[in-house]
Amino acid sequence: MKRSLRSLGVATAISGLIALAGCGTDTSSAGSGAADFGDCAVTENPTVHKLQTKTEGTLTVAASLPYPAGYRGNTLESVDGGYMYCLDAEIANRAGLDRIKLVNASFEALVTAKASNFDFAVWDIYDTPERRRAVDFSTPYNTYRTGVLVKTGSDLTKDSIRTATVGVLAGSVQLSYVNETLKPKQVRVFASNDDLFNAVLAGQIDAALNDTATVMPRAASSGGKLEVIGQYPVGGDVAALFPKGSPNVTVVDQILADMKKDGTLAAIMAKWLNPILGGDPDKLADWSA
Repeated sequence: MKRSLRSLGVATAISGLIALAGCGTDTSSAGSGAADFGDCAVTENPTVHKLQTKTEGTLTVAASLPYPAGYRGNTLESVDGGYMYCLDAEIANRAGLDRIKLVNASFEALVTAKASNFDFAVWDIYDTPERRRAVDFSTPYNTYRTGVLVKTGSDLTKDSIRTATVGVLAGSVQLSYVNETLKPKQVRVFASNDDLFNAVLAGQIDAALNDTATVMPRAASSGGKLEVIGQYPVGGDVAALFPKGSPNVTVVDQILADMKKDGTLAAIMAKWLNPILGGDPDKLADWSA
């Protein structure tokens, strides 16, 4: 399995943190005004790759919110941190933009192109051939598998999950997996993560399947009410999603390549993602079906 960027060594993360303080060889201006990206540190004087944005000077980003691990804040306007938001901020910075405007869209609306009022979407969305029929994707910024989230103390096992009620998100790769491979007793489909996880807490479902970067933070912040007890080799690369035919895909690919090369991408994950996972996903039990 391809290792995710969070697994890079300490030296890479440190070099990335240094890169956040200042890197790049182009002295192009990163915007005409003072950029406001909350608590996200961005690279000074980066090489600038221009984007064609819906609003001048602003990067409009879609996500299915709330998701405090990726977008820290209680409202769209108050988001000021999180690993996804800081990734957005660095991309905006390297595109010469001064601000980010967040718009809310359901996960299903994003992957089926029912929503398109944004420049791109960042919400740990898997790049799959099926989704590419409706939308475009950047090169990946991370790689994930699927975690099994249950109420703490659950007696669910790799074998007994087949006789259980399992919850997944509408339009997710997990939905295809449970229907085609796992085939539990009952599958319930939810429109949002909050609905999905609340169903676990309420005992309406026995387990929720979602990517490890989503279920692990939720378990870690649950006050001991939830835990992740296994993982399936289901998932893959996550990438920025674009409306079909967007001219910005190639530009964002260039920006991500720069961020990977200078360590900035790894540094963002080391600072914002790793601490909230509450453990190493690679150490979760393998529940391969």
